Amino acid sequence: MADSTKITRYPVCKSAELTDNTMQKVTINTIDVLIGRKNGKLFACNNSCPHKAASLSKGHFNGDNIVCYMHGYEYNLFTGKLEKMSSWKKEDTWVEQDPEWRKSGDLVLYSISEEDDIVYVTL
Repeated sequence: MADSTKITRYPVCKSAELTDNTMQKVTINTIDVLIGRKNGKLFACNNSCPHKAASLSKGHFNGDNIVCYMHGYEYNLFTGKLEKMSSWKKEDTWVEQDPEWRKSGDLVLYSISEEDDIVYVTL
């Protein structure tokens, strides 16, 4: 049986629009993708935080990590791995009702490249 999954390379912006240490959200076929350039290296991942689906484009950098604005979880932009969870307790008396709440997967990474001053993402 043949695989019906089609992989396509999409032009998303001009290279000059993606300056160093910046990021932006682009939408490709209804998928929100976070793209950027960190220390000269391109990255692309799903814009939805694996923890609770917050928009990562509202976050900020911490080294090679993207920090989610909602709960402070940090994911490496180049490996996709969850690297740090900030404290989830709002105060010392707060009791976690469900330990499943803290769990998180890793980022969904996409292939990103540059050619002839155009940035492409492959989905």
